[in-house]
Amino acid sequence: MVNIISAIALVGVVVGTMALVVVLSIFNGFDVLIKSFFSVFDPEIKITSVEGKTFDPTLEAFQKLKNNENVIHFCEVVEEIAHFRFEERQHIAYIKGVEDNYFKMSQLDSFMYDGKLQLVENNIPYTVLGHGLAYNLGASPNFIHPVFISVPKKGKSSSILANPFNQKYVYTSGIYSVGQQEVDDMFAIIPLEMARELTNAKGKVTSIEIGLKPGTNAKRFQRDIQKMVGNGFKVQNRYQQHESYYKVTESERFFIYIILSFILVIASFNLVSSIAMLILDKRKDINILVSMGLTRKQLSQVFLIEGWLVSLVGSIIGLFLGTLFCLGQMYFGWIKFPGNFAVEYYPVDLRVSSLIIIAITVLVIGGAASWLPVKFLPEKFFQMREE
Repeated sequence: MVNIISAIALVGVVVGTMALVVVLSIFNGFDVLIKSFFSVFDPEIKITSVEGKTFDPTLEAFQKLKNNENVIHFCEVVEEIAHFRFEERQHIAYIKGVEDNYFKMSQLDSFMYDGKLQLVENNIPYTVLGHGLAYNLGASPNFIHPVFISVPKKGKSSSILANPFNQKYVYTSGIYSVGQQEVDDMFAIIPLEMARELTNAKGKVTSIEIGLKPGTNAKRFQRDIQKMVGNGFKVQNRYQQHESYYKVTESERFFIYIILSFILVIASFNLVSSIAMLILDKRKDINILVSMGLTRKQLSQVFLIEGWLVSLVGSIIGLFLGTLFCLGQMYFGWIKFPGNFAVEYYPVDLRVSSLIIIAITVLVIGGAASWLPVKFLPEKFFQMREE
């Protein structure tokens, strides 16, 4: 029975460790996947105004930044919420007016769902719609009807009969799909000058998006830009542009880690039972060792090491099996992703740092589980022997 209980304890540690490796690696995979979606639509560095929505991009600081050797893409952007209408369908989303070099910076051509990436042809303006927005409007690059875009005029109208909206029409050249609902459902890319006309922001921008030269230290360059433009502007990296999302993701991953650790703690109760049964089973051997001069501390160390060995062997096997499963998922895609998503199978990112944290967690829990029976049962046994 002692051997059976010990085997069950070992299996519990193996399964718990493997579950930690697999689940945390899948969370890491989703984290990398979502970051890749954001990296397509979001720049490495984004500059916005602290006060007010628009600002002048021709300031001296921005011109110096534009000519900086570490900047390979400098894109002026105008964003605003707008009303979209295509035939009988309507939807509220955002326009994003950009220059032509925006597509080189974002590499959005890799995520085209239909049509082509084009904003102007023969002086005719075009738009590239997100897949969700195009679906809600029923628009397609194959249709000859334009999409009407309306943006509320700033300030008060002088007449109740005056049109309170700036309105333009534009044809659909393509549809992109980055697999992120917040982007696909909410953004239409249009020419920069059209966005300025719709928002009455002549010569102004709502942000400047920057692409850096490969190998540039982004954090250091971000600090240099902040000093250059001053406190009147906010300079954000990709993490800061979606800070709330990343905090939620980190919290989810942390709580999943805590929950699985608690499951491992419950599984470790088998280890407590195993050592307790082993102590009771070895009463005669303990009597002999005590009569030969074995101290209480030395006896405790014997069973403590035995519990640690079970945890160590279980963690090694669990880490090996978990790593093997994750590698198989990465290269062969054993588990498919249900439904229509940007990827066909569950993404996995196996990190050495996660494996180290898991190994430490398993050994700490195993050490605590080994300590409980060693702490009380040997003490009680020695008290009985002294009596």
